[in-house]
Amino acid sequence: MLAIMITDAQSLTEIRETWTGVHKLKAHDRFCPILPGAGIINAASFMPEGFWNLPFLLAYSVLDDVLTVLRDQGVFQCESWMLGKKMEASRNHLPWQDYDLVVAGKDARNDLAHGAIMLPKKECFMYIDAIEVELGAWGVL
Repeated sequence: MLAIMITDAQSLTEIRETWTGVHKLKAHDRFCPILPGAGIINAASFMPEGFWNLPFLLAYSVLDDVLTVLRDQGVFQCESWMLGKKMEASRNHLPWQDYDLVVAGKDARNDLAHGAIMLPKKECFMYIDAIEVELGAWGVL
């Protein structure tokens, strides 16, 4: 069992609850019953491709929150509020598992937020999964 890096219980609870939201949104990719006797349908077939960008954005928001809490706890130093700067500052202080992949996702998030460039579902899930690995390695999840 990894040591939990976030020492503030309320912050940790809020972060975990928000991550549950990421999973709930991502779960719309599953099969579900539509009507009694009608069998099951693939709920994802009714979702516009852009829908998957919502849990993707939320996942990076959680990452930003985690890094802010860890910065405020003194795990690493960073004066900037920007996610990318916090990631850079934390690189040698946190056990990143695939820093480059998470940075690529952060860049894609910026493209979405500032240029409305949507990602396909597969890429959204890849980046969400990468963040989940990091949060697990840091004892957050």
